[in-house]
Amino acid sequence: MDLKDVVSVAGKPGLHKIIGKGASGLVLECLDETAKRTITPVTQKVIILEDVSIYTVDGDVKLSVVFAKIEELEKAGDFSLLTKDASGDAIKKWFEPIVSNFDKERVYNSDIQKVSSWYNALKGKIDFNAKPETEEAESTEKVATKSKSIKPVKKVEAKAKTSKGVTKTSITSRKMS
Repeated sequence: MDLKDVVSVAGKPGLHKIIGKGASGLVLECLDETAKRTITPVTQKVIILEDVSIYTVDGDVKLSVVFAKIEELEKAGDFSLLTKDASGDAIKKWFEPIVSNFDKERVYNSDIQKVSSWYNALKGKIDFNAKPETEEAESTEKVATKSKSIKPVKKVEAKAKTSKGVTKTSITSRKMS
């Protein structure tokens, strides 16, 4: 399972895995112990976690990078997960080692708490350090493009008579190897 398969649905608690797609909406399975399946209507707001970013002073940081950093800090030992009853200052202080340059005006405490709860829900179910398939495909495509060489343009002249006796010439072709 990847982050592209995990969604948050407005009005429904927890995270859900996309099982399938239908004409009336998405078929989802809850990631908690109930594993209850539901269908979301097309009009319901669904957020795919792969598309979520955190605002920083310099730009944005993808949620997958944030999750990988939380996992790294947690494995290091001296990092505890955020509690639900933490104060506003404690929440921002908890998030600073993860994303040091996050935009303090646009990233709210509720956003940070949501990131923490999403991490807790996904811990052990997803490898946060794995590269997404799209990045692997792009890097493979770049290597393949670099290895192809385009040979110089070769003019192939074809003389064909038209019904009026005028000949047409000069068809250009390009060979790729």
